[in-house]
Amino acid sequence: MKLILSAVLIFTCTFIFSQTISNKSLLWKVYGNGIADTSYLYGTIHMIEKKDFLLTPQVKRTFKRANTLVMEVNLKMDNQTKKEIAKQIMFPNRKTIKDYLSLSDYTYFHSYMIDTLKIMPLKVTIYEMMTPFFLQAIILKEQMNKVVSYEEKYAKMAKKKEQLFVETIQEQLNFITVDSLNIQAEKLIKDIRAGKMNATTELKKMTDLYLKQDLQGLHNYMLKSIAESEDNPEQAKAMIDKMLVHRNKNWIPKLENWMKQKTLFVAVGAGHLAGEEGVINLLRKQGYTVEPVFN
Repeated sequence: MKLILSAVLIFTCTFIFSQTISNKSLLWKVYGNGIADTSYLYGTIHMIEKKDFLLTPQVKRTFKRANTLVMEVNLKMDNQTKKEIAKQIMFPNRKTIKDYLSLSDYTYFHSYMIDTLKIMPLKVTIYEMMTPFFLQAIILKEQMNKVVSYEEKYAKMAKKKEQLFVETIQEQLNFITVDSLNIQAEKLIKDIRAGKMNATTELKKMTDLYLKQDLQGLHNYMLKSIAESEDNPEQAKAMIDKMLVHRNKNWIPKLENWMKQKTLFVAVGAGHLAGEEGVINLLRKQGYTVEPVFN
């Protein structure tokens, strides 16, 4: 669960991700291979403190030039979708995290939420209904200062643009919630007991890489983080395949089809762009020229 660096396991996965991106840029242009106009890729970070949020003039100009914004998922959900999502993030049969932990682990967890994080008891009661994967996100967010989202910013900027999405919310949840609830709960309490749920430290590491526009560094950080969350290299590889490789490959035919007809500004998580099976290299394999755009 907790995203920590693991050099040993990451070397196990390098045969998949040997292609590196040496040019440090978050913005890339895609052209050639028969498409009429240049499209653009932009690597986002899903949460960043407000003081660190930045859109350069070059990015703003590029965004304005595109007629279509592409993101991972649609942030606007109708009521039916919200109900379906609620079912996926809550324990089934009215169970709570207490049903998946030993008494000593639950006592420790409950004390951590109230005494360490200073979360009000009523909120803790609500949070305990959420499955561990999403509860982890809540715990991290509770520790953060004011954060903003690039995706939300782009969605607001794109009011007059067409907006397309490479995944549905349901598809994304199916990709990221791989482990069983029992395993998720075990990992969550293990990380809490080990003092590894420090959002400030994690966000700072990612923000430092992001502000350096280091796509390869962010990609490696994601791989190491996934590897550290698993018990062995085989499990780590399976998780990476599901969370990154398969998703990236699923996106490519959609992007190719849309680029034939539109000028895209594709804003997806920066960790998806670099690597042998990253979006940049997958597009290059299809015959497109993909180059960095420097600010």
